[in-house]
Amino acid sequence: MRTLRFSSIHLALLSLVGLLTLCLLFVGCDTQTALRSDEVAPGEGDQAALNPAGQPVDPSIDVSTPAAASKAAATTWVVGDVFAAIGNGAYSVYDNTGLFKETISDGLGGFTTGCAFNPNLNKLYTTNFSNTKVIVYDDASPHGILQTVDTGVASPNGHSESVVFAANGDFYVGHPDGNDLIHQYDAAGTLLATYSAAVDNRGTDWIDLASDQVTLFYTSEGRAVQRFDVGGNAQLPNFAVLPGGGAAFALRLLPPGDGSGGLLVADLGNVKQLDGTGAVISTYDVTGLGGWFSLNLDPDGVHFWAGSFSNGTFYKFVIEPLPGNYVDTQVTTVNTGSGSFFGLCLKGEPTAGLPDDERRMTGGGSVFDANGIRFTHGFELHCDANQGPNNLQINWGGNRFHLESLGSASCSDDASISEGKPVAGFDTFVGTGVGRLNGTSGVSITFKFTDAGEPGKGVDLAQFTIDALPPVSGTLNKGNHQAHRK
Repeated sequence: MRTLRFSSIHLALLSLVGLLTLCLLFVGCDTQTALRSDEVAPGEGDQAALNPAGQPVDPSIDVSTPAAASKAAATTWVVGDVFAAIGNGAYSVYDNTGLFKETISDGLGGFTTGCAFNPNLNKLYTTNFSNTKVIVYDDASPHGILQTVDTGVASPNGHSESVVFAANGDFYVGHPDGNDLIHQYDAAGTLLATYSAAVDNRGTDWIDLASDQVTLFYTSEGRAVQRFDVGGNAQLPNFAVLPGGGAAFALRLLPPGDGSGGLLVADLGNVKQLDGTGAVISTYDVTGLGGWFSLNLDPDGVHFWAGSFSNGTFYKFVIEPLPGNYVDTQVTTVNTGSGSFFGLCLKGEPTAGLPDDERRMTGGGSVFDANGIRFTHGFELHCDANQGPNNLQINWGGNRFHLESLGSASCSDDASISEGKPVAGFDTFVGTGVGRLNGTSGVSITFKFTDAGEPGKGVDLAQFTIDALPPVSGTLNKGNHQAHRK
């Protein structure tokens, strides 16, 4: 592939030289406009020879013209939003149901591919494949560009494709072309190190960092899922060699994030789920599709999203608990309308390199029911129900409920409210559980608490239903709720 690309560059240059010579000697044409629309300017041939999927660029699709940012009004990005790389330097943003929100653009044009939020969820890092750069957007509306990291300095024509974060805020960038290096940057965007990993068909294409913070799993548009130790700067044995034909692209490790729980990989013909030994245990597909390229996990830990460049569409699937070949089981379908759709990510996606979900909400106060009875409450609840402590107590009219077991927990970011400072990345906690009511165990509860900023009085919501009792809901008469990043 490298030889073919090199030859195409030289052919383009030779044709350009011949054209310019004729113009200058015989017709005196304007050298600034002498290029046909399907030709490539000097120095740009490597960018235009192959698209992110390793295929010749379709001349009928123009990705060089920068897209204009578009939105109806100020938008808030919330956990679960999907960011689709649609080319022309742009990403389209959708909510978790697939409803379009806006388009953001870096103004550079070219193919766009990977993206990821930093651990604090206050910056979105995107890759401009054609221009070999990482563009950083502000999470806060109007989502301006905060920084441009020129990865092309260390990897000229490397085509930055994927980006993934470590727990300390460092990030890694994969490059399928040029010198094929993996870059490591600190949170400020300073280059810390580069790594020369073994490659298959095409560079260090898509990468994911394991929970140990040093093992990178990556693909190279071939049949292997490879591994590299950035701590020891050493190549590791392949995790897997995929069966049959295809080209492995985006991948994501499944819990616990060290490889023992397997992974998902977009493998052109379908999406494959591997177990901890690297064996294929499930496949996911849509009838007659192919072109599976992009993939990421949903924040709920139950679903994943995958996209096809063949039809510019991405899909939401359940991560099935039982092995099988799952066809047309998607629960959401979103068509981007783009002929150059080559990547997606989600705000709050649970990547293995980031620590377990340590978010929690604390607080207490009082609300009144429809009969004017005061209900006081106090709690500390974790967004990951498996983490503790999880405490909730509610008192009213001589009655007392005490949570004994948190059954489910879901933390989300409601666009209509804000938790204020400190930024936690969420403002709404919804849960279920079982506890004791007046000393009797086995009583169920459903509840919802919000943090709408300071002070909590009059704005924070407390809502709960205990067993068969009438539901109670209202904003705080006294007290405060506080969302915490950890």
